Amino acid sequence: MAEMIQALDELKLLYSKVVGHPAPELKPESLIAFPPGVDPLRHAIEEVQFLRQLTDQVATAPTAVAWVPRADTYATQDGYRIRVEIPGVRRDQLKVLLTGSECVVRGERTPLEGPDIPRPILLEGCYGSFERRFVLPPGYSPERLTARYAEGVLEVRLPLQAAAAPKETVVDVT
Repeated sequence: MAEMIQALDELKLLYSKVVGHPAPELKPESLIAFPPGVDPLRHAIEEVQFLRQLTDQVATAPTAVAWVPRADTYATQDGYRIRVEIPGVRRDQLKVLLTGSECVVRGERTPLEGPDIPRPILLEGCYGSFERRFVLPPGYSPERLTARYAEGVLEVRLPLQAAAAPKETVVDVT
């Protein structure tokens, strides 16, 4: 019973976190019986685990973006390279994150500002926040991931893990 109460309390917290206000109280007349063979406690615990995962996904969900930079992805002998074109973005405005099975590149490009900046007549550049998400390949080595920014291009390198040498095992024949 303590597990059920804990699961319900966690469910209320998750609801508040996602929706932004307290969970409504459940009225006994609104409840329905579980089908035969379904363990209500196990079902509630599984639902809370599912909602916890969903909440984590919402926390890392794409942010509102003003523009999407162009990107190229390459396969090399030792791994993968992602090149994102982001001219005019300052290095301190960039973030490269690993979240689950994705590499996320986020940042912001701000327009020129100041008293000596001329009045714009035509602006074709995009300004504001941006985000690009890339699915991580199987077998990449997260601890060897590198990111380099030069001349308006961010290059993220995803080296593959070194393949283990085949291990020879002697099997006794009986």
